[in-house]
Amino acid sequence: MTGIQYFVKKNQTIFLSYLTVVFMVVAMSIIRPEFGSLGHIRMMLIDASVLGILALGLTFVIITGGIDLSLQWTLNVAAIVLTMAYKNNPNALIFIVPLVLLGGTLVGLINGFGVAYLELNPMIMTFGMNVILQGGLLAITKGRPGEYAPKAIRDFVLGDSLILPNMFFFWLILIVTTTLILTRTPFGRRVYAIGNSDTVAYYSGVNTRFTKMMCYCLSSATSALGGILLVGRFQQSYLGMGDFIVFQAIAVVAVGGTSLSGGTGSYAGTVAGAFIITILTSLLSAIKMPTSLQQIVYGIILIFSVIVSSSKVRKESMLK
Repeated sequence: MTGIQYFVKKNQTIFLSYLTVVFMVVAMSIIRPEFGSLGHIRMMLIDASVLGILALGLTFVIITGGIDLSLQWTLNVAAIVLTMAYKNNPNALIFIVPLVLLGGTLVGLINGFGVAYLELNPMIMTFGMNVILQGGLLAITKGRPGEYAPKAIRDFVLGDSLILPNMFFFWLILIVTTTLILTRTPFGRRVYAIGNSDTVAYYSGVNTRFTKMMCYCLSSATSALGGILLVGRFQQSYLGMGDFIVFQAIAVVAVGGTSLSGGTGSYAGTVAGAFIITILTSLLSAIKMPTSLQQIVYGIILIFSVIVSSSKVRKESMLK
């Protein structure tokens, strides 16, 4: 087997995902010509970028074999706090954004400490944190609607550079950086080692607890960043703005070929998953499918992705 053949076989899931993206774009452009308009493609690039960034840290967590269900209200808290703080201090945006990201990272630190050091179930720990954040935000806001987005963030998210959206270029930088971290750094190798076998990684000298905690920190940090970007996308913050996106983010990672049992996957696959889910969302919205039915579709996609991933893992285990 040549080097090229091995590379293609090793990354066949990723190639299949990108072929699916191309097929969906071509098919939809034929069926609905307006789907391929520059304006529509531009908005889909923005939406895919935001979704891909939200799923960035989650990819690391899932590769380790964990899950982060606190994404929903982490991004919502970040969005509401950002707009509330900006309304009170409109000249302090340059300080507000880093503090919001720091707050998101702190949420991940708590999640990671609970999962890695207290050995709590990741699903229970992060879902519990999600409920705490929801209750805390409702207590602070007393159910009041959010505020308008800062002009600088709105202009960045919705603005263009060299014809393409700013968001897409920003995402490209994160794509390259994340891919290098996962494939070319000791930290990335430790993440995969933990996903393949926590015990083996530990006895191989990997600080499994610290590595896991850092993955949860990254997940919450990118969730908070996603909340900031969603404020610019929707031009305002509001309670429940993360409701529609939590399962989308998990589906993005799963559809991109990352095994939900851990050990395999890549951010390149997550990028393809972000495009697939964005195109699918656009299609479902175009045919005016109710949000409730859209959630059912995402659930079916997620279950199907898990079945395919599990079958692949079992097949690889039998071949070893």
